[in-house]
Amino acid sequence: MTLLNPTLRQPEQNAFVPAISAEKPANELNLSDFSAYFQASQAISHHEKNKVFRLRHKVYCEELNFEPPRPSGLEQDDFDRRALHCSLADAQSGEIAGTVRLIHCEQEPGPLPIEKYFAGRFTAPHLSPACFPRQHVCEISRLAVAAQFRRRIKDTAAKDLPALSSSSRPFNRFIAIGLYLMATAMCLEKGYYHGFVTIEPSLARILQRIGINFNQIGEAIDFNGKRAPYYLDAREVVANLLPEYRDLMQRLSGQLLTEPELVASSRQMTTNTDLQWAIA
Repeated sequence: MTLLNPTLRQPEQNAFVPAISAEKPANELNLSDFSAYFQASQAISHHEKNKVFRLRHKVYCEELNFEPPRPSGLEQDDFDRRALHCSLADAQSGEIAGTVRLIHCEQEPGPLPIEKYFAGRFTAPHLSPACFPRQHVCEISRLAVAAQFRRRIKDTAAKDLPALSSSSRPFNRFIAIGLYLMATAMCLEKGYYHGFVTIEPSLARILQRIGINFNQIGEAIDFNGKRAPYYLDAREVVANLLPEYRDLMQRLSGQLLTEPELVASSRQMTTNTDLQWAIA
């Protein structure tokens, strides 16, 4: 089993290290049971990727109308060629509940989407992608949660946000959080330490409550609703996460980073591997 790199180096001296929220989950659910309901995996094969693209089409093209419908029923773009695709599937049915991708520059050092849409708009230029080695940057994007696994939630300082949960199954509310934790695990494993994301500021605040601390590097713009660019150092997430979410990240990464030939067996049980989360 391939696990997270235990030799992570210290964040840069000038890296942003915000305070974390001490807020606990709003319920008494044991997050260690999450992996009994949902299984994390990478989409490697053509068939697996098409399942991801089909879910994205359903959410982005048919439900939210963020993208034009495709005759193929698959939502794809040029960035998918240099992206890692992750998904969470219902443990019983195998149906994909959510997906997220990491666009990287390891083989192709082209611009990230955030550099395209926020060119000349960065208010913290020292934290823009251009300031870091291209092989260590990535962008987390195209997060999508299937309609049947979500409902709307409210942030006290914002309007309704897209679905992080469903009342029918208690752990559905953690799907989007799980996807961000999976993306961070992949960042650490691949050495894409400098992560970027374009999301609603209110969603950034929700994620900051559990210790996924974003640094806003530009003003919000109208881009399928109000979206702002954010930076995070993936290595700091490990130290800042609330303990129950750190444990969830460990469990999800144990599934996500399992060698392909072991995936089938790993999906039959919850990993009990005690990962070593080290900040050198």
